[in-house]
Amino acid sequence: MGNSGKENLRELLAEFMDPGAANRAAEDIEGGEELLRQWPSPQPDEAMLAEVKKRVAAAVRRRRMITPWRRVLAAASVAAAIAVASVVALRSFENQPVKQAAVQYAAMIPSRIWEGSDITTDDADIVVLAAEVEAIENELSGVELNENGGNGAVGDLEMELIEMGGDFWKG
Repeated sequence: MGNSGKENLRELLAEFMDPGAANRAAEDIEGGEELLRQWPSPQPDEAMLAEVKKRVAAAVRRRRMITPWRRVLAAASVAAAIAVASVVALRSFENQPVKQAAVQYAAMIPSRIWEGSDITTDDADIVVLAAEVEAIENELSGVELNENGGNGAVGDLEMELIEMGGDFWKG
């Protein structure tokens, strides 16, 4: 280590410890570096280095050859999976008959609209719309009040919640 390098090391160590300990640590580091210069590590034989380099190069070549094949196989497997899934989907949709909802407007129109008025003078769209609104109204009132005068589905749900709450506290 050069003279300025030794001073830099001492200044750096002095920032983290007291000056006496910094000087001892710097002397220990300098002594260790001197030992490493006196006793260099043994270098491997040139034949051994050549053999290691040859093996590493062969391993790298094998990996470079395998990687493109893996990518090709992965892409082919994804394409095959998509093809199989689309064939299955097309066949399943192909065999199903088309269900068309038959709307029966005449059944939805209440009989009181037909009675006492001339259907040819009434607007058919208004009649159908009124019938649909009335059907929705009947469904909602059926949910609120059961046919028996009870609370219907709302009351049943409320009773189930009360029973579950009682079971919870009983353990």
